[in-house]
Amino acid sequence: MKDFISLTEELAKIIEKMEMERRNFGEILRKIPISSGIEDKLIVKIEKSNLENLKIAGIDGGMVKRSLHGIDLMLLRAVGVLFFYSKGKLEKVEYYPEAMPTPTPKIVLEPLHEIEFEMNSNYERQIIEVTTASEVIEKLTPDIIFLDGSIIPHYTEKPAKDSILFPTYKKLIQSYSELFSKAKEKGSILAGVIEDSRGTRFCEIVKEQVNKEFIEFKPLLETTKDTNLLTYTLKLGERTFVFNYSSEPEKHPILKEFGDFSNSIFSFYLKTAEFDRPLRIDFLGENDILKIANFISSVLLALSGHSGYGIPSVLIEADQRARLTEKDLELFYNDLLTKAGNLASLFSLRREQRPF
Repeated sequence: MKDFISLTEELAKIIEKMEMERRNFGEILRKIPISSGIEDKLIVKIEKSNLENLKIAGIDGGMVKRSLHGIDLMLLRAVGVLFFYSKGKLEKVEYYPEAMPTPTPKIVLEPLHEIEFEMNSNYERQIIEVTTASEVIEKLTPDIIFLDGSIIPHYTEKPAKDSILFPTYKKLIQSYSELFSKAKEKGSILAGVIEDSRGTRFCEIVKEQVNKEFIEFKPLLETTKDTNLLTYTLKLGERTFVFNYSSEPEKHPILKEFGDFSNSIFSFYLKTAEFDRPLRIDFLGENDILKIANFISSVLLALSGHSGYGIPSVLIEADQRARLTEKDLELFYNDLLTKAGNLASLFSLRREQRPF
């Protein structure tokens, strides 16, 4: 126990020291001239939108899954929420396809390994979310639409062409390409709000430009997530400069799948709540990039009313509508048992049946 306590104390000191270094450099960073290549000013002050005659959409999805002896089960749901604002007030709310849509059940008959099942589930969840977003743009034409997460596939690895997962992966890429085309066609601004970003692109840009005076901070930048540093840099209502999602889109394993759109994905960070970390925002843009970034930022500031939680209200509502629980999955499973019988494929895994 003494060894455990001493080790914990030592680890706490290491974390405290690193965090103090981040805090010091985060405050210094406000005064250092850094350019993204798109924007010369590192920090931009944003004013809240007055939400004058705007249609703002938010998309989120829910998923629950379970592996059985012979098959895998999934329940999926995606919901689009549309807020209509007039003279700065919320006048009306619409839902697509409805306020509480019935989940879509899926069974996976192929013998997927555990990691493959995780990947496949992730593909399926993103497909239903992105497809719903495209349909919302087509049918409701919002001025701006927010995804919960990035606007490109995330937590995704490209499977080999002979992989059992490859057809689903291609369907995923196609669904995103169609979303980009639909947003461009209808003139809807497309942005993704990343709640817990683990990105390091901002730190990479800063690291390349810090001068000799601050050379000692380079090792810190190599081990720091963007939001961890920007927590100490940005103040409420400020965003970072806009930067390219990738320094080499044509070589990026996912971006290069999107052809001409690969050069149209940009990012920035925005602090929407005084006592919360900055959000990373990814967005689609071809012209007037900075104007789009400022508009997105102003709308997000107006929709984020909680001082300790910076997620916009339209995505909070979408999350509440799309969320699924283990109880939903249990009802699906029991319904299958009732209709198919207690077949071997429907046996629970042994690790879920241990008598001790």
